[in-house]
Order: sequence, then structure tokens, then C-alpha cells
Amino acid sequence: NLLLAQGWPEETDVDQRNPKYPGWISIYVLLDAPRLATLLINRHGGVLPPLLASAIQRLTGTGAELVLSGSQWQSLPVLPADGTQVSFPYAGEWLTEDEIRAVLDAVHDAVRSICYQVAEDARRIRAALTTTGQTLLTRQTRRFRLVVKESDHPCWLDEDDENLPVVLDAIVNRGARFSSVEMYLVSDCIEHILSSGLACDVLRIPDEPPRRWFDRGVLREVVR
Repeated sequence: NLLLAQGWPEETDVDQRNPKYPGWISIYVLLDAPRLATLLINRHGGVLPPLLASAIQRLTGTGAELVLSGSQWQSLPVLPADGTQVSFPYAGEWLTEDEIRAVLDAVHDAVRSICYQVAEDARRIRAALTTTGQTLLTRQTRRFRLVVKESDHPCWLDEDDENLPVVLDAIVNRGARFSSVEMYLVSDCIEHILSSGLACDVLRIPDEPPRRWFDRGVLREVVR
């Protein structure tokens, strides 16, 4: 969706460079003249700078192809966009040096935009899945206290889970957190945990009331 929104063709493929760094990617796609025009026009809000406009006009109807692929020379990328190399074979057949440079700069900018966005989204997702152990909720009676905290118990969310798109969208676009949640019933008289319960795979969205994610079934088990 991110690629399509920025004007990349549907056939664009993305490859993760290293599992340890999930946001660092390589982009694979072949851009013929119409696809290149679509991408650049989208990137510039429909109005191309003069050099790019001239380049696109010259490329119209030609067999020019611009190729993006995983970088063969940068095995350990320094910046997120370093994982993609861009080649423009025989560009001088149709364009001036200034036009070639303008096209390559524009495509590199488009690559950087995607790569940095993916890297930032990966950082947000990683942070949202990293348990802090924070206290989420407390409720006090005369003799007992209910404490609800983030738990480091594993969540079971994988690429086949039908809820994955919903969870990722909430994390990336709404700042949500996704974790297990543990409830403790504490006796204030003896400062002793009387019972506890665990709710797994809890999606919490900022500014939404606890009732949206609070598992009353687990609560009943804890207090009965």
C-alpha cells in the first residue's frame, strides 16, 4: 500500500536485507517510460520541474528502461536506501547529461522516501512489541487492589494471522501497543498477591478507554 500510494508499480518487489534490521530493504522493479513518468509525476504532485518534464517528454515512446535491484556492492548498507542500486542503461541515447542526472536524482529520492518510511515503521513496530512492564491500570477497594501491567509473555502474531493488518495499521498510524497483559489481585492487609491472570494479544490504542481492551473474562477468574 505504501508503494502504490507513492506511485510505484504493482509489480514492485521488496526484499529484506538482514533479519536483524527489518526496515532495511532493497527495491526491485523495472521502470519503462510510462511507469517512470507515473512515479515522478506522483512524487512531484503532478507538476514536474523543467528538467524532469523535458526528460519524460524525450523518453515518451522509447524503449528506455530504468532498473532497480539489490545493491551488489553495498553488502552492509550504511543508510536505509543503500540497499537498492539504480541503473539506467543507454540513457544517453535519449537524454542529456543534466536530464539523466535529474531523473536518477528523482528516482533515488523516491527510493529514499520508501526506505526511510519502512525503517521508521519497523522501529515503531519493534517499540510497540517491546514490553516495558508499565502499570496500565489500578483499582482500589478497602482491602484489595487490582493491578494491571504489561507482561513479557509472548504474543502469537505471525504473517498468517488475519488480525495482522489491523494490528500493524494501529501501531504505525495510531501509536498502538501490542502485548500480553497480566492482572494481579493484591491484599493490602498483608501485601500479598492473592491471584493473577493473563490476557494475551492485547491491542491498546492511545486515548481509548481501558474498557476497549480490558478482558473481563480474565478479571472474573482473578477475583472469584
